[in-house]
Amino acid sequence: MTETHGPPVTVLVLDALANNGAVHITVDLARRWASAGATLAVVQHPGPTPELTVPDQVRLVSLARKSGRLRNRLLGVLRRSIWLARRSDVVLNGSEIGIGLLVSYVAARVANRPLVIAAHADIDQAMAEWISTRQQPVYRFIHRRADAAICIADAVVEPLVRNGLPRDRITVVRNGISLDAVRAKTGGPGNLVRVGVPTVVTTGRLAHQKGYDILLRAHARLVEQRPHRILFLNDGPERAELGRLAHEVGIAGTVDIAGMVAAPLPSVASATVFCLPSRHEGLPLALLEAVSLGVPCIATDCSAGVREALADGRVGDLIPVEDVDALTAALADVLADPTRLRAKAARGPEHARSFDVEQMAEGWAGALSDAVNRGRRKRRQQ
Repeated sequence: MTETHGPPVTVLVLDALANNGAVHITVDLARRWASAGATLAVVQHPGPTPELTVPDQVRLVSLARKSGRLRNRLLGVLRRSIWLARRSDVVLNGSEIGIGLLVSYVAARVANRPLVIAAHADIDQAMAEWISTRQQPVYRFIHRRADAAICIADAVVEPLVRNGLPRDRITVVRNGISLDAVRAKTGGPGNLVRVGVPTVVTTGRLAHQKGYDILLRAHARLVEQRPHRILFLNDGPERAELGRLAHEVGIAGTVDIAGMVAAPLPSVASATVFCLPSRHEGLPLALLEAVSLGVPCIATDCSAGVREALADGRVGDLIPVEDVDALTAALADVLADPTRLRAKAARGPEHARSFDVEQMAEGWAGALSDAVNRGRRKRRQQ
């Protein structure tokens, strides 16, 4: 793989090594920019079994040196983050929300370095789901005062602008994938799809945003008429609740919650259909990966990024958000006769080529360089 030219010396900050698309992107950027002096700083101590493995070439710093309550270690976390910021040209926070954003803001301001925020989702939707009403004003304050933001889709821009961030500080860089790398990961061990059993596979974090309760209710309506299984390949805060719902509607025996698996793509490649029933998204990597593999896909029309990934329905089916009837009908159609959706999916790999990971990395590097240069011009004018 050809490496991109590195950005200014960057410290990339994450809340934790969670198994989600935003973290995967941040870790990959840290790998690509390692030779340019990049550091990956993780606020929460990963403990003995982190969700995500970090490549050996990445310089990884755990800001909380021990596991336990973060509030008891916050002063040390801030000291170490400021130290890293002072030895970098720019601070990049890997998400639009989370404790890492607060740490990044303090570190950037004390060290007099530009703060760039990666926005992977609509900030209004993300804060409504994940951030308490009492804390939201703090996050909105930081977003208004960021030196720049990198948005993964056009639809993510407007909420930032409405919140007060000038539009000229925002750069849109689409998520990208490497088709060769994705395909290579399908050939290894770890396929959990049972041979000859129609299976709906999904890989997102088990959270309210992902709409898995809608998927389970659609599955319950359909499973006796069209026998099939649901396979969840991740973990998350709603795992127990989804398990209870499966028991409540009588489908526990046809639902497999595998938890966080090291290699989800062998199962994705073998799926009858990949399903993304989300309530809101940015531009989901998991959907792009399934499209690139030519897997039949059903997704809710929950964002411009999802529509972009499915070429407005040309390479997969789009259905309304939170519509159990529509999801039931879409699943029934593909389980009864997969021919139509497979024909759409066959166009997926060629469409996925337009989401180039090298262009993505160059776009991020350019946006960081622009933020640093703006900061230097501002200081010269003062």
